[in-house]
Amino acid sequence: MKVSCDWLSRYCEPVPPPDQLARMLPELGLEVDTVDQVAGDTVFVLEIAANRPDLLSMIGVAREVAAATGAELKIPEVDLQCGGENVAGLTRVDLNAPDLCIRYTARLVTGVKVAPSPMWLQERLASIGLRPVNNIVDITNFVLMECGQPLHAFDFDKLIGKEIVVRRAAPGEEITVIDGTVHKLTAEMLVIADAEVPTAVAGVMGGLATEIGDSTTNVLLESAVFLPANIRRTSRALGLASDSSYRFERGVDPNGVDWGSVRAAAMIAEMAGGQVAPGVIAVGEPVPEAQVVTLRTARTDLVLGVSIPAEEQRAMLERLGFTVVAERPGEFDLSVPTFRQEVRREIDLIEELARAYGYEKIPEKTRMRVRAVPVQKFDSAAARVRELCTGMGYSEARTSSFISPDLAARFTYWSAEANVIRNPVSREDPALRTSLIPLLLRAKKHNLNRGTPRVALFELSRVYQTASGVPSERTCLGLVDDGGFASLRGALDALFDHLGVSGQVAYAEHSDANLTAGRSTKLLLGGQSLGVAGEITTELANLFDLKSAPAVAELDFDLLLGSASLERRYHPLPKFPPVRRDLSVVVDEDVAWAALCDCADTEGGELSDSIAFLSEYRGEQIEPGKKAVAFSITYRAPDRTLTGEEADEAIARVARAMKDRFGAELRA
Repeated sequence: MKVSCDWLSRYCEPVPPPDQLARMLPELGLEVDTVDQVAGDTVFVLEIAANRPDLLSMIGVAREVAAATGAELKIPEVDLQCGGENVAGLTRVDLNAPDLCIRYTARLVTGVKVAPSPMWLQERLASIGLRPVNNIVDITNFVLMECGQPLHAFDFDKLIGKEIVVRRAAPGEEITVIDGTVHKLTAEMLVIADAEVPTAVAGVMGGLATEIGDSTTNVLLESAVFLPANIRRTSRALGLASDSSYRFERGVDPNGVDWGSVRAAAMIAEMAGGQVAPGVIAVGEPVPEAQVVTLRTARTDLVLGVSIPAEEQRAMLERLGFTVVAERPGEFDLSVPTFRQEVRREIDLIEELARAYGYEKIPEKTRMRVRAVPVQKFDSAAARVRELCTGMGYSEARTSSFISPDLAARFTYWSAEANVIRNPVSREDPALRTSLIPLLLRAKKHNLNRGTPRVALFELSRVYQTASGVPSERTCLGLVDDGGFASLRGALDALFDHLGVSGQVAYAEHSDANLTAGRSTKLLLGGQSLGVAGEITTELANLFDLKSAPAVAELDFDLLLGSASLERRYHPLPKFPPVRRDLSVVVDEDVAWAALCDCADTEGGELSDSIAFLSEYRGEQIEPGKKAVAFSITYRAPDRTLTGEEADEAIARVARAMKDRFGAELRA
């Protein structure tokens, strides 16, 4: 909101000097963004809070300044002279969408002459960055900035049927607005139409077909109140914004509708030589009665911590436009002006008093005990998990806490029974989730349907279980991976290493109707069930309409947290180079990779630096019931450069141990 000091002085006398005003405005809740000099005038660019649309006008700002300084607030008096036939006999307004248009008024000015505006009016608009167009358009812009009421002027002779219809747009209907762009409308959008076609996007922008031009002689003047939420949605959907939509989105003063219309009509008659038809067409709801709020003066003192005399409280509020309608000992009933619709409660009035009294005068306690709260282990571990998972390419998901009973019955890792809500949010999902996996699969499908080619998700959240009939919660970590079981195993190994439990987690055979046999595992930590991991079955993939079967995992994060070690220890960088050896062995199908990895690590002793899985093969040259597993072992000596012979001897020990333990045969 741009405020010209010269323009402001027309409504507040005297107005403080610009430097004093710059210090005063922030104290009144009007943040000063920048201060500009325009042709000898000082112009403030103000940041106005969304709940204070009354400050989006010169009079609104002047009211605040006058209340703070004791200056006189001067609102222009309007003397509207009318003549000729009554407006009701010349045009009509049909309101077909009363839920989107609260009130609509129309006046008619005939016999106007469109010309450039007087220089003083052009200078007023130019000072706040508005380009002068012609006397009719400039007057509507002037009144908009003066009182905050948006107006629109139609060329009356271009309206088909000489009437106005306020209605929803027909689906697919189009309009060309005054900036020349064409927009397709939807049924949720409100338009101002004539007897046939839209002539304006209500509250946002007028149409090109009925704009004021040099040939205009008769003007229909619109002043209205539209539903703010609808104006906001329409403006965003069409990518159109204007000074009018900015104010309609925040709400306009219903009492300002008629004043703004009368003010603009009188100025048009004066500057464009027109005649205002008697009367006004008004449809919609009547102007609402002012709300009355009771203020207890003792309550003000208690909340603010200062003693403000009752009469002083009354005077401050009256200067801001509030009116005392009843008075009792220690209490006032105040009528709230309609331009302050956000004031509804006693505490709102007390906030106004704090602002008017001066925040700097309200004492504050400066002695405050501050105690550092240590970060909890759960928070540190959760942050570390989120950082690692996102670093590995997973996206964090937030899924619903509710699920269908049928899906809950398929996933019974933590609870065989789901808790069903009596009054569920959704009839389809009345049960509390017992697992994160089905909801992550649903989220994966949702993203695939919207063109995301790779969807790897994780969620760290609670599942709900029942033990001995008592509901309880468990924090779990769920993952969905497109890369298959091997990729998921790598992510889990990295996770366990990151939390310092890699040597404590064991992998065991697992049979699960949801996971593919041979490509799934059960995870154990300290002999307790940590969770499951594996590729989902084709049946489950079809249930979620997935073209391929991703790998999934779900871990008991509470159990994992109990064994996690989050301390980072420094390890010096190795001084000597590594020696790598690859090995491929053929083993029985039921031999787990974890067992092979453990054997290789044990036989390598202190020379074993790292072991990496390479591949797994089944097919030609491999007997049925067996598989070929290839892996790489890196050896390194801590005190010398390792020789090739030492590495060969170490890998040979691994091969012999695997043969003895698993019957493994070297694959050529």
